[in-house]
Amino acid sequence: MYRISLQQPTDRPAIESLLDRTFGDNRFEKKSYRFRCGVEPATGLSFVAREGATIVATIQHWPVSIGADRAPALLLGPLGVEPDRKGEGIGQALVRHGLAAATSLGHERVVLVGDEPYYGRFGFRPAARFGVVMADEAADRVLALSLRTGGFGADGLINGLRATTPEVGPRGQR
Repeated sequence: MYRISLQQPTDRPAIESLLDRTFGDNRFEKKSYRFRCGVEPATGLSFVAREGATIVATIQHWPVSIGADRAPALLLGPLGVEPDRKGEGIGQALVRHGLAAATSLGHERVVLVGDEPYYGRFGFRPAARFGVVMADEAADRVLALSLRTGGFGADGLINGLRATTPEVGPRGQR
């Protein structure tokens, strides 16, 4: 049986290895990674599922903003589950845990790049319905969720919090 806990700094190598197995070596080519490069994950919103000392799944949330008003939001992802553990509900448990934590910390909105059939069960809908877009990403893959009653409350382009430079790699290498 697994348990969910906050990610620890010492978990980074195991998480990177898990994400490589989950998404492949080209995962850094995904457009959503540009929002993660050079930015720390949102405080208190990076979780792992462990069985004993082994990490079997991970989820992170990253600070972004939306539109010209730069309304704060979270970018969910990556969600990674050991390939031989998919279908056991571990990823679902991590998503639910992360969204509950984000809500309790006062966050109002979450966006992600993913499949609506999977993320729709948590309430995510196409972000275009809210007038939210991500540059260079297929509109049907950009999803959004309001964590408060009353709607999403922001529209426009998803922005990173800090500009990244092309000479810095996804793991901080130059």
